[in-house]
Amino acid sequence: MKTVFSPYSLKKRLKLNSLAQSPEQSGTLLKITVGSDWGVADLCPKPELGDNDLSAEISTKGSLYLRALELAEQDLQARREKRSLLMDRPIKNNFLITDYKNENLQSPRFLNQTIKIKADHDIESLSRVVNAIQLNVKLRIDFNSGLSIGEFNLFLEKLSVSAKEKIEYIEDPTKIGPEWKTWNKIVPLAFDFQQGQYSSEMADFHIVKPSRQSVIGDMKCKVLTSAMDHPVGVAHGLRIAQVLALRDSGFLTLNIYEAGEFNKYFLQQENLLNFSELARGDYGIGMTDDLEKLRWVNTL
Repeated sequence: MKTVFSPYSLKKRLKLNSLAQSPEQSGTLLKITVGSDWGVADLCPKPELGDNDLSAEISTKGSLYLRALELAEQDLQARREKRSLLMDRPIKNNFLITDYKNENLQSPRFLNQTIKIKADHDIESLSRVVNAIQLNVKLRIDFNSGLSIGEFNLFLEKLSVSAKEKIEYIEDPTKIGPEWKTWNKIVPLAFDFQQGQYSSEMADFHIVKPSRQSVIGDMKCKVLTSAMDHPVGVAHGLRIAQVLALRDSGFLTLNIYEAGEFNKYFLQQENLLNFSELARGDYGIGMTDDLEKLRWVNTL
């Protein structure tokens, strides 16, 4: 088996999270070949959230690299057998709000929907915005472990009773620690990018990014999302969600970056995301025409 790479840099239109300062997201597509057969996946580390950088992830054959190999092998096998991994099944997603201070969260389009807010350190503004929401919605708030213990305690104190009732979960408020057990009794927490010791008492929900990790076990408390990665990574995650998702997912991340050739393989209507007929008519995860146009190199 031969492994080659096609590095990319996606230009951001929107801010990914409170810790990501770069105007671009770097990563690489990974392609494996066996004879004339091939398959692809995405490798998109986020060092600001605790990942190895790209070169270290490849050289050490880290968990993200191994997951990319696993997905590329699945793509290769499907292409070899001339079958698609994609379905015609729209996946319902949370609306992603990356700039809550300039978004009308009272808009009727959000009624009875799930909203995910990418939060920051300005807990005064955030609590004010959340407390003001009158619509019947489910709220997901993601701090990307950016708060201190004191800041999150203060945020909880500022939330109204009605706001807490709207919250489905708060994701990664701080670095994981024993405080989570207490917080999780006040408002449901969700576990995503964390390096510490985790137990089920610390969070009711587990965020799973299929392009980064295997999806195993009971799905009732798992929420499937993209890793804000390349469309190839989104495709692998979305096709797994088409089979396994039980809750609103989080794959509306393509418009975070300037649109490219790969975006045409997806079909979005409001908060529903599906694969286009062009993608579904191909083998594996599709995208063959544009993948074959890329330059592939042996090393980065």
